[in-house]
Amino acid sequence: MADHAGSVLCRLLIGHPDVADIEILGQAELLPGTITYSLGVLLPDGRELYIDVEDAPAPPPRTARKPRRQQAGCPARSG
Repeated sequence: MADHAGSVLCRLLIGHPDVADIEILGQAELLPGTITYSLGVLLPDGRELYIDVEDAPAPPPRTARKPRRQQAGCPARSG
């Protein structure tokens, strides 16, 4: 089972140096299959951010495509 958007965002934010604490304040299913999470983020100076994020259904997988050819003047990106 895949992670929910709220827990993924919590893990991303909690590692940020400007985040003192984070809390999931609530969740709701506003549309069938779409869950919305409300997060509270506490910053080191005492300010709070309120963030809403939703879990949308995943798009269908893409079909395999041939790699695009590199255009002249566009250097290849190294990964």
